[in-house]
Amino acid sequence: MASDHPQAQRIFAGNNPVLMGEHALAHLELWLAEHAQGAKLFILGDENTMDQCLPELLAKVTRLRDAKTMLVRSGEHSKDIEICRALWIHLAENMADRQAILLNLGGGVITDLGGFVAATYKRGIRFINIPTTVMGMVDASIGGKTSIDLNGIKNLVGVFADPVATYIHPPFLRTLGKREVLNGVAEMVKHGLVRDAEHWNQVRRAPLHDLEALAPLIMHSATIKAEVVMEDPREQNIRKLLNYGHTIGHGLEAFALESTQRSLLHGEAIAIGMVCATWLSWRTGLLDRDRMNAVEEHLMGLYPSFSLQAADHHRIIELMRNDKKNVGDGFRFTLLTGIGSARVDVPINAAQVAEALEHYRLLTPDAEPRYRSKA
Repeated sequence: MASDHPQAQRIFAGNNPVLMGEHALAHLELWLAEHAQGAKLFILGDENTMDQCLPELLAKVTRLRDAKTMLVRSGEHSKDIEICRALWIHLAENMADRQAILLNLGGGVITDLGGFVAATYKRGIRFINIPTTVMGMVDASIGGKTSIDLNGIKNLVGVFADPVATYIHPPFLRTLGKREVLNGVAEMVKHGLVRDAEHWNQVRRAPLHDLEALAPLIMHSATIKAEVVMEDPREQNIRKLLNYGHTIGHGLEAFALESTQRSLLHGEAIAIGMVCATWLSWRTGLLDRDRMNAVEEHLMGLYPSFSLQAADHHRIIELMRNDKKNVGDGFRFTLLTGIGSARVDVPINAAQVAEALEHYRLLTPDAEPRYRSKA
């Protein structure tokens, strides 16, 4: 790569680079020139990224102007086996061979789905992640996890498959509304709580409406994720730190898809899961009350409440039964031992999960007591 070319910050997640900053897409143009001669190129996105991000991508990466586009509907419902089938057929009908490259332009749904489709088509073709959301930039596009949902269970089917590279272009964040920014901030909060106390403090003080101020914190969060992946690429040990809030969070996300209430974005569900996991950290004696209160107050102030009834707990727990981290009939949680430190594989039973969900329910406005007096 030419030494006089504008530099991008470069980190590694396993053997695969993550390039970050305003010059990241210039490096993608160079990579395509060096490694994609004659390869068929495909871009996967949803209606939002195709409308708001694709024009800028094509303006900056001219070698993609002849790429074929594949469009899916935005949202979790697209992480579905029938959508995969349609994408595999599209690739085959367009004569995509094993030298083809799929570029995933979007948030976590697109990189999860596109990575899975690429990893399984003809036993694997190359793919590149170009995240366009905070969630994608700090978490979903880094680390080689690809997956789809099945039978209402989040990420039930998937494979570890590494992208050729991930290119993080912060100006794409200008396309996001407040809710989508907060969706990704949940993962940034998580990174600080389990790994980096100073990052936690910086994120909770950050002006979330100011993307210029947020951009360096997004880059640092991406670095935390990449460092953990480097230490444990296949989630045998330390990478389980990143599951903090996700065991209950995934159950809640699936529950919300079934319910008549508003759906929960991934980060919103994880924020609730972190409230519950932080309470369990205190309940099991791993975390002191002051730190529990600090985490709880921050998260409850940042995200809108999701109304639960006591009768909902059983269904949420049932949806959690298929969590990949379970062992036998028990759940395995990542719990905090302090701000910036955590313990993995803590055994938690269904009764404790129900207590944690009830704790969250009673924190929400207008929550009714579980037991009413007969007076």
